[in-house]
Amino acid sequence: MSAPLDFSGYSDSNTLYFFVSVRICIVEGKGPFKRAATFCPILDEGNSGLECVLGTDQLDCLRRITKKTVDFGVFSPEDLIAAQWANIDVLVTHELRNRHRPYERSVVAVVNNRILPDNESPLEAVLRNTTLCHPGVGVNTLRPLSDTLSGYLESLVIPRACDPELTLTENKLKAVAQFFNKACKAGPWVPDRDGDMELKRKYKSLCAACAGVECSVDDKYWGPAGALQCLAEGAGDAMWGDLDDVLAYFEVNSTVSSPVSPDHFSFLCRDGSWRPLTGPPCTWLQRPWPVVVAKRKAAKDVSDLISSLKEEDLFRTNWRGALSALLELRQAPTALNPNKVALDYLASAEGFREAYSQSGCDPPRHITLCTTSLLERNKCEWLSEAAAVYGVKPPLQCVVKSNDQDCLSAVQSGDSDVSVASGDLLASAVRDHNLRPILYEVTPIVEKMDTVMAYVRRSDDINKMADLRGKRAYFPRFDGISFHSVINYIRKNENLNCYDALNYFSEICAGGVNNNGSVKFGCDVGSGEIDGLKALVEGNVDVAFVSLKTFNMYLNKQIMEPWVNSDVEIVPICPEENKKYCYIAWANIGHIFASKTISPMRRHEIITVFTKLDQLFGKHQPFHSVMFTLYGKYNHQPDVLFHNNTKILATENILGMHPYGSMPLNFERAILNNTAICQMSDFTPNAACKMASTFFILIAILIVYIVNS
Repeated sequence: MSAPLDFSGYSDSNTLYFFVSVRICIVEGKGPFKRAATFCPILDEGNSGLECVLGTDQLDCLRRITKKTVDFGVFSPEDLIAAQWANIDVLVTHELRNRHRPYERSVVAVVNNRILPDNESPLEAVLRNTTLCHPGVGVNTLRPLSDTLSGYLESLVIPRACDPELTLTENKLKAVAQFFNKACKAGPWVPDRDGDMELKRKYKSLCAACAGVECSVDDKYWGPAGALQCLAEGAGDAMWGDLDDVLAYFEVNSTVSSPVSPDHFSFLCRDGSWRPLTGPPCTWLQRPWPVVVAKRKAAKDVSDLISSLKEEDLFRTNWRGALSALLELRQAPTALNPNKVALDYLASAEGFREAYSQSGCDPPRHITLCTTSLLERNKCEWLSEAAAVYGVKPPLQCVVKSNDQDCLSAVQSGDSDVSVASGDLLASAVRDHNLRPILYEVTPIVEKMDTVMAYVRRSDDINKMADLRGKRAYFPRFDGISFHSVINYIRKNENLNCYDALNYFSEICAGGVNNNGSVKFGCDVGSGEIDGLKALVEGNVDVAFVSLKTFNMYLNKQIMEPWVNSDVEIVPICPEENKKYCYIAWANIGHIFASKTISPMRRHEIITVFTKLDQLFGKHQPFHSVMFTLYGKYNHQPDVLFHNNTKILATENILGMHPYGSMPLNFERAILNNTAICQMSDFTPNAACKMASTFFILIAILIVYIVNS
């Protein structure tokens, strides 16, 4: 695993605590019911000595425990794996069981007796060339099996494949296909639909035992119940599944007679032996219960508190009942005496810790993500830990550079594999660094996209785009999305070259490229979108090309600045061809850039890793409290590494899908089709017969920009 994580960039300065003896970290689920809002006030009203602290996700709560701003919380065994890798010093005080048994779940192998040999044989010999009923994998930890646990079970039987010409995912699929005669491994093998279809065409035997040729989640043999049906109906010979599911399906120990006789099936053990379903099972893997974890110094107080909760407290309306609800108790907590460190607690479960200690291929592979701040790198490292717990491979590595341009250069040179940047860097990435977006940060809400709008003062009587000729124009960033979109629009509609299109305005203000981080061409109004609105309100420019989301902040009085003047009405000027949306251009809010020269295999590998991270830790699970939050505040800061408004990560195919395919004036399509980028040489004096006086300043700045870059 990676080195211990750096907590130096993490603080809890926004939270104050007074007269509180014990603090519990609560992670709200994504469903409509909010536990904290319902039960935390009861703790306050009851003088319980307890206070709730809301964590963004489970790893955020672990960080808070490490920073000593909370005392305890409830965590899954997978969270404990991450805590162990991060060297977080905590103690496990209680198990939170909902049944009277030592482990939450046990995984067993069940086989049809027809494949059992006459004599005792090695496990590999029993299963080779049989038909596998696979429950499929998914975002849940066990139902169906996670990638980590599924991979571990397969590794106990199947030799590892490490073909350097194949992705790690394809290596695993190839190994399964070569070992078993056929299988039903229904459901998505990778999140990317095109990649999934390609793999299923290549390894058809892994879908050959399914009920339908689509091999999808709609197949009757998909999932835990589907795998059991596949086995029971004779479509397959062997499966892994949850012990409870197996016993319930075959109605073992039930007074009801099962339509499928358990006498025709057996538990297959890890040593190759077998046992009847009506006898004691042999377990391949055990998953521990959720646990209460406390910082070491508070463990005694927390242990006494949790041990004091009884069965009757679950139904009370006082603070003890509220605490029981926050812990999601189903029965009285089971104390661990003495308290245990995470490593020792996990060691008691058969196979669980070993599943997270599997060795990889040699030489090892990884994907290096370039970040531009210590905070971004810290988030990246925690994302890497969470990804490793869920078996996302190759693992993520994180490096930090000074700024976005340095990251783009690092990807170009091969020092990093990918970098995340906004649409303002799109032109530079494609033109100067030979990069291309490999994935897009997508939001379905137009107001939250990166849009370029032309805003003017209503009192100036500017009514159409052609009225902007000779006006003073503001761009938030030189060489950014607004700059290129507007220049390209003028070139197209006025039939001008790049040089003359820029000279269309009498004066240009743009955030840019000098040592102070801002360059002004003939004006002194600051840089960025907020400063653009300020310049427009104060009459220092005639048109500001900024986004709809920034304008909405102004309109809704979310910009708390003294210059905000409600007497100055700002209105958009809509292009003739886009009266519906009114923007000059739009782009997705972020891009994951990779080199244009990477191999197709490496491209698929990167796409698989990041779309899997999106599936696990993004916004796909409305009722699941996840270990890590990919899109959301990190250390109280918004838009760290990825944007809060991101809905999904998607490939370039998203640009042709509804509704994006029908939205005109997309900046990304124009850039990638080489129709929207003015080259630096297009802005030289040789590009036109004459040059306006204010343009001399721009040329000087461009020369500085070229030299510095």
